[in-house]
Amino acid sequence: MKLFGLFNIYTMKEDELARYISEGFETAKAGNAIEPYMMAKPYAANGILPARSHYAFGWIAYYALHQAADHDILLRKQILATYLALNVPRPHKLHSMVLTEAIRLYRNAREAAFGKKKGEAEAFSIVRFCGLWGLENMREGDWRRKEFEGKTLGSTAEKLITVYVDELEETSAVASAGFRAVLDKAMATFPDSAMLLMQRAAIHASEGEPDEARLLLKRALLTAPGKFFLWQRLAMLISKDADIRLHVALLYKALKSPGQEQFKGRIRLALADALISRGMQGEALWELERVRRVYEANGWNLPAAYRNASKKIADGTSPVDPEPIYRRLESLADDEVYASLPEVRARKTYHKSPDERGDGKGFGRQAVAWRVTDGGGSHYWVQPHRFGIGADLPLGTEVLIRVHQGKAVRLRLAPDPA
Repeated sequence: MKLFGLFNIYTMKEDELARYISEGFETAKAGNAIEPYMMAKPYAANGILPARSHYAFGWIAYYALHQAADHDILLRKQILATYLALNVPRPHKLHSMVLTEAIRLYRNAREAAFGKKKGEAEAFSIVRFCGLWGLENMREGDWRRKEFEGKTLGSTAEKLITVYVDELEETSAVASAGFRAVLDKAMATFPDSAMLLMQRAAIHASEGEPDEARLLLKRALLTAPGKFFLWQRLAMLISKDADIRLHVALLYKALKSPGQEQFKGRIRLALADALISRGMQGEALWELERVRRVYEANGWNLPAAYRNASKKIADGTSPVDPEPIYRRLESLADDEVYASLPEVRARKTYHKSPDERGDGKGFGRQAVAWRVTDGGGSHYWVQPHRFGIGADLPLGTEVLIRVHQGKAVRLRLAPDPA
């Protein structure tokens, strides 16, 4: 671009500057946005950018954001501040695309700060940004989900809610009326979203409404029972002082659900705290050692919760595997979530014994299995031992089951008719 370097940016005339920004827009689209951005930024900062050039410079700022590396936290914060001072159309596609870059910046800043002490990494507030960006400027396109390689990707609105709630929880801030309106619209638009149910539950919990939060989290778990963080959040709503057995059962469900071990440190710390409260120091030490290994392997500072728990472990204590304790309590977590499902009467119609050769698959390899059939003729396979029911009861035994997503998730013997 010939205009680069030909003008002293502090003496460039208005027409020259406007032409420079116009050509800079094309350069930015081609993949080099930072040069025209840095050349024109002083004019924007001093309020002397031509009014007709604000829109084009807004696009240059967007491309500079989009092309910046994930680790360029401070530079992107400065670009966003410059953009917000421009007089550009709102709502508009450009404004929405800048919002997506702010969401990316928040995530990158959080990732960079993970495992570090407060103040050791550059922070970015999506809450403050949205206050300046204006949530009332969201467009219909911001609510549209996209398909990519056979997968459905969340809308910009859903992505924004995720990071916004994350910051509210981190800072204990109160949700604004504008954000509440966005969240309510999202829940109406995507009523079966486990993430939105979880995020609305977080708002309820922060406002001292644990019962409402608990109900929403159970709804979310019916939709996505494999999400470890849903079990974790439900566990945190039930204190160990109120019901330690259920608290531990829910934490165990979180621990055994799919997910990388590096994201489960808080779960293990909560389990250690609960075990210590019941004098099970060996079992607590087992969990603390696993936390320590993960943190040290990643070069993270051990959290205060780890240090506080470690101080309560007597010298000479040996670690003890707590798995047997957890397994005895696990069914309490299932009862908590599935109790809202209606019970269906069924009867045992087939008995399958374990494969004596030891090479069977599925139910036959693990334990006795029953096929139970409801009044409509639908069949379900269950393992009676999982529900504390004797395996050898006769065919025709009547049971009550709770069904979710085509599977019997709870089973109990039907009471004798009065």
